Amino acid sequence: MPTQGGRLLIRLGDSDVEYNKAFKFYMTTKLANPHYLPEVCIKVTIINFTVTKTGLEDQLLRLTCC
Repeated sequence: MPTQGGRLLIRLGDSDVEYNKAFKFYMTTKLANPHYLPEVCIKVTIINFTVTKTGLEDQLLRLTCC
């Protein structure tokens, strides 16, 4: 990351913005199978919280059988 006067900077569009390590950005979607460009995938962590009927059944069976 580039620095200026000891500050970490990131480029947003055509502007440099000071970077804060405590900053977090979360995105959500209602799309069942979203497609992201490879350029996006290599720069972010993608977590799939999709719940399927089979997965939910397995979880419920584990709760009732154990």
